[in-house]
Amino acid sequence: MSKKNKQVILKNNSSVESNEYKKLITIIIIVATIFLIFYVITLFFTKSDKDNIFKNDLNASEIQYDEIIIGEMFNKDGEYYVLLLEGEDPYKSIFDSYVTMIRSGKTKIYTVDLNSAFNKSYKDEENNYEKDNFKVKGTLLLKLDDGNIKDHYENKEEILNILKELSNTLE
Repeated sequence: MSKKNKQVILKNNSSVESNEYKKLITIIIIVATIFLIFYVITLFFTKSDKDNIFKNDLNASEIQYDEIIIGEMFNKDGEYYVLLLEGEDPYKSIFDSYVTMIRSGKTKIYTVDLNSAFNKSYKDEENNYEKDNFKVKGTLLLKLDDGNIKDHYENKEEILNILKELSNTLE
């Protein structure tokens, strides 16, 4: 090959390389610009929500200890009652009003929603009061002391009477 041909080939190779570098730099700039645009748009739309989130979270983040799941029912200390309720129980509103009155006093009472997904595994055709194999078929009031069942009430009238007594003994 002649010297002139080698120079032309080298010149063509360097121009091809410089064109590819220009294309690569252009692609990087375009991608970076797209990311920057999406970032600015995201900031713009979430900025107003951010202020509301912080204002509302102070009031909304309240931990509720009155409704528990059956799995933690045996983990409480002292003497307390647990009312296990089915959502469609016709006495539910009456029970809830008594429970609210009882909670304003010194007696500890917790409620359990039997329709909750966390409690589905404890539902059965028959009641079983063993701690390791606890099962319940419907609305039930339990009296517990340090996690041990001391008494149980299955009859709705009996539950109503116990709740009424507890609400009358408020101090």
